Amino acid sequence: MFGRLLNWLQRNERHLGGIVFIGGFVTDLLTFTLLDVAYVNYFFIAYLTLAAVCTFGSHILFARRHEQQTKWMRWLAVLFTLGGQYAIGGILSGCLIFYTKSAVLAVSWPFLVLLALVFVGNEYFRKYREHLIFQTVLFFFALYAYAIFALPIYIGAIGPWVFAGSTFATIILFWGFLYLLNRTGKARLSESIRPIVASCAVIVFTMVATYATGLVPPLPLALKEGGIYHGLTKRGGDYVLQTEEVRQWWQVWPATVHVAPGGTLYAYGAVFAPIRFSTSVVHHWERYDEEARKWVEEGHIAFPISGGRKEGFRGYSIKENPEPGKWRVSVETLAGQTIGRISFNVERVRSTPALEEEVR
Repeated sequence: MFGRLLNWLQRNERHLGGIVFIGGFVTDLLTFTLLDVAYVNYFFIAYLTLAAVCTFGSHILFARRHEQQTKWMRWLAVLFTLGGQYAIGGILSGCLIFYTKSAVLAVSWPFLVLLALVFVGNEYFRKYREHLIFQTVLFFFALYAYAIFALPIYIGAIGPWVFAGSTFATIILFWGFLYLLNRTGKARLSESIRPIVASCAVIVFTMVATYATGLVPPLPLALKEGGIYHGLTKRGGDYVLQTEEVRQWWQVWPATVHVAPGGTLYAYGAVFAPIRFSTSVVHHWERYDEEARKWVEEGHIAFPISGGRKEGFRGYSIKENPEPGKWRVSVETLAGQTIGRISFNVERVRSTPALEEEVR
């Protein structure tokens, strides 16, 4: 019975690889959107450990491919392949979920496209899974994406030096991984080491370039909610906001705000940060100049935030007598990375419209 099952697994390994790869995505979809960031971090560690073990195990078995294959070696070959597919699927889909959740698409789309291409490439190149180059380069990319997410959580801060630390830690850990591969299969690794190193260098260069241009989302920060309001007061531990209408979650288009001459607008936002995490965020107000066809700066307001509140750390900024037209308020880090963005249109009216109260 087990022999027939093994033969069936080997015959259908290609199709099963796709299924378990998708299974990693489904697992993340059902868990990552519900669990606290600290628990999600454990999932990432488990995925990376499984991916490393499966890649390492496949490397050892491939080095012994000329020996007589026992039944347990055949089982391990299948399990390592399927386990690696599941782990990589979980890592990449988890990165996509978190990077998409924490990024503004208009700002971070090149980095998200890069993640998506690697995600699709893992499926497309699955028939070359015995090639060490693809396995190790994909593992390096996953390890790098995780380090960018995890290191800020461990040290409770973000910034250029933290990103540099993520890069350095990834290179050191991956070097140790290559050392183990070399100890167990030097001949196979020596045939592939140059393209592996070159590909990893390209990844590092691309990631550093995207960070320098503000395209890498400032994980683990995320804009939980935000909006533009006519009034804001504090009542106990709540913010009482005055709005023309309470917007629903499915209303993703920019709101239209009607402002009387001399009126004031409040940009309210709640930024999520992990426990023991402290930094400062900036509300960057901009107006679109139709004649010049560019965004014109209208002010910066910075304030500190602290992590741990599930609904996010709340803050606001004020703009007096805004001109009619297209506006946006970007919630950014001090380094200029965009956490989230609130887009809206201003229309001039004679008197302030009827307002409703919204408690946050």
